[in-house]
Amino acid sequence: MNIKRCAILFLLVFMFTHYQVTRAVAQESILSDVSYLYLEKLVATAKENYPRVKGYNSQLAIAKSNVAAAKISWLDPFSLQYVARSNEANTNAINITTADLITGYQFGVSFNPSSLLSKPSTIHKAKEQVKIAEADQAEYFLTLETNVKTRYILFLQLQRSLLLVNNAFIDSENNYKVIKNRYQRGEATFLDFNAASSAFNQASQSKLQIEASYLSAKVSLEELTVKPLENIK
Repeated sequence: MNIKRCAILFLLVFMFTHYQVTRAVAQESILSDVSYLYLEKLVATAKENYPRVKGYNSQLAIAKSNVAAAKISWLDPFSLQYVARSNEANTNAINITTADLITGYQFGVSFNPSSLLSKPSTIHKAKEQVKIAEADQAEYFLTLETNVKTRYILFLQLQRSLLLVNNAFIDSENNYKVIKNRYQRGEATFLDFNAASSAFNQASQSKLQIEASYLSAKVSLEELTVKPLENIK
């Protein structure tokens, strides 16, 4: 019978503690904690430092370089050639069969019309590659910005929850110490002491869990910013 009463009392204490924390969370709001200026700094830091962003920047730079190279290649269909001719022989005798009538340097220009006609298409293709690179970069920036904001909001939520759980832990700890002293003086029953002890253990476990979740959220956000949050002012 005592065990049953103890279990019921523990359940009531746990439900009351959970209700108080839930009520406190409901009354609190993280909207006042949100700093949109700081959030924009987080996004800007992620766009500047995240390794994948640098990859998209390199792809865009290569695409733009290909456009410049395609424009310069307008001269590729034309090629300059020259030939050096001489009548000088290895001996004083002149070999009539091999002597050239025209001596000196001779220049010529060759032209490839098919290559010239393909240049507009090549330049257009290079410009389209730039547009594709810009679109890929813009799309990833949107994804990165959303991830930063989502993780920032979760970080704030756990930060506020950590404060509430810490307050509940302190209250539970103080209550446990009071009941323990009263129990040792014979002013409280074993059921009272056991309930206070169980509530304190539950508060300690909740504190450890919320601390771990808070640290994980911080690490997750810093994965995108690359820098520690303390260094982002």
